[in-house]
Order: sequence, then C-alpha cells, then structure tokens
Amino acid sequence: MRTLIYTIAQNGYDTAFLSCIASQRAYAKRLGAEYVSVNKPKRIEDTALSAWLKIPLMINALESGYDWVVYIDADCEVKSTAPDFRHELADLEDDVFMALGRSGRLNSGVMMARRSDRSVAFFRRVLDSMTESIPGEDRLTLKYENGNVIFVARTSGGVAVIPSVWNNTIDPELSDNVRHYTGNLRPLLKRSLFREVQYQVLKRVGARQLSKFQSQPESRDSDFAQALKRVENASVAAFPTLTARSRSEA
Repeated sequence: MRTLIYTIAQNGYDTAFLSCIASQRAYAKRLGAEYVSVNKPKRIEDTALSAWLKIPLMINALESGYDWVVYIDADCEVKSTAPDFRHELADLEDDVFMALGRSGRLNSGVMMARRSDRSVAFFRRVLDSMTESIPGEDRLTLKYENGNVIFVARTSGGVAVIPSVWNNTIDPELSDNVRHYTGNLRPLLKRSLFREVQYQVLKRVGARQLSKFQSQPESRDSDFAQALKRVENASVAAFPTLTARSRSEA
C-alpha cells in the first residue's frame, strides 16, 4: 500500500517541534511509508495559508495515487507503540477519519484518508467551501480551516470519527497513539532550553504575522484562494514526494 504521511512545518515549526516531527518520521519509517515535513516555502506571511495548505496537499496526494494519506500537525508526537493505522481502520466503511477535539467537534490536526472517489470529493468540498459563508457554530473558537472541515462533515458527511487515541488533545493520562500538544497538553511537551527559547521567539514573531482575522472569518476571498494556490505549487515543487506519481516516474 503506497502511503504518505506529511506535516506542515513552515515559519520555524520544523525546529520548534523537532522532536514531534522526528517521531512522525520514525513512525512512517516503521510502516514503510513516505514522509514529508513541508518546511518550504520557509516563511509564509499569513499563517492561515500554512494551516489551509494541508487540504490541497491531501487532494494532490490522493489523486496522484497514494493508497493512504495521513496529515499530522507539527506539534503532534506519534508514540513508538502506535500500531499501523491502516490495519486499525481497514474495516471501517468511510474513507476519511478524524478524532474529536477539545470542543467535541472534529479536529483537523490529524486527518487520515484512504484513496477513493469519496475521500477526494470530501476534501475537494472542503477546499471549495473556503470562499463560502461558514456558520458561526462551525467556526466558533477556531482560526483557520478547521471550521470548514467541521461544516462539510456536518452537512455532507463522509467522515468516520475515530478514537481520541489517534489525536489526543486533552487527556494527559490517556494511553494514546498520537499526542497533540495543544491547549492544556502544550506545557507537557519537553524541550531543551534552547528549543524553548526558540519556540517563544517564534511565537512572538508568529503573533505579528497572524492572519488579519483573530478568529476564523465567515469566508475567505479570491485573493486568499490564489495565494494558497501559489503556496501549494511551491510546496509540491520543493517536495515531489507529495505526489505518488512523482515517485513512480523517478
């Protein structure tokens, strides 16, 4: 099974979350999967573009021929005991898989997809919804693309909810497979003093580079969509492994 696992690690996330990314890479190696940490373009002025980038890259990978594609946020640690997700999900009927986050809604920090017309259609629908009006209930407390994922899943279906062990965002006592160091779990991520200082600096820089929207807007405009396409093209050019087709042609 041709499998891709990838993360988005621009704007210094590749060094700030080095240990998490290393754990993801080790998991991919154990599964015989391709792994890509997308850290180019290095600097993205609008952080919302980096957040949205996971969606077109997922579509590219599925359409190019990977049988399984997994996106994992850069601040997620994959435990050395994590089983092969492909075996765990093989018998489920849907082809897109996510866990619920702290809010009780889908969390797009970990997205697993089996290649099919249905999985491609789901992510294309999410991408198309970028310039549509998203209800406040779906984007409440969110900043980027997660509200669109929630909206499309709620209105169109197509997502199987998987156990939170695959994207643990809240329970420090959970024997998890993927620990997502967000919210109250963030302080549990151990870094060297150098990495911690580096992360704090990146946070301050990132705060100045945040999207003009402090919360997820009702919709994005065509300029944003065009900018995302440029970032997508640059990322695929920098990391040809993101498409299975490039691997078969190599």
